[in-house]
Amino acid sequence: MYLAKVIGKVVSVVKHPAYQNRTLLLVQPLSLKSQLVRTPTIAIDYVGAGEGDTVIVGAGPGVAQEVFGVEDAPIRELVMGIVDHFDVTFQEEKG
Repeated sequence: MYLAKVIGKVVSVVKHPAYQNRTLLLVQPLSLKSQLVRTPTIAIDYVGAGEGDTVIVGAGPGVAQEVFGVEDAPIRELVMGIVDHFDVTFQEEKG
């Protein structure tokens, strides 16, 4: 699981049946300092997230099959929650 920012929607005319009636979102992982990191990826929305939302993204073998009840789903990542806010306390390293 990781935190990400929804940076857009993905629209596709032709898609695998597992994606029918599902919203695809473009998400970019966030650091714990709320900085965008890594390359954006596509995740299936499970909670009604929208552009600009901070979300929890989960991935794992069989997760999409379990959640959506779809056999052989080529789904890797799911938006599993919308984050209201998060706080992280960092301590200065003494060197």
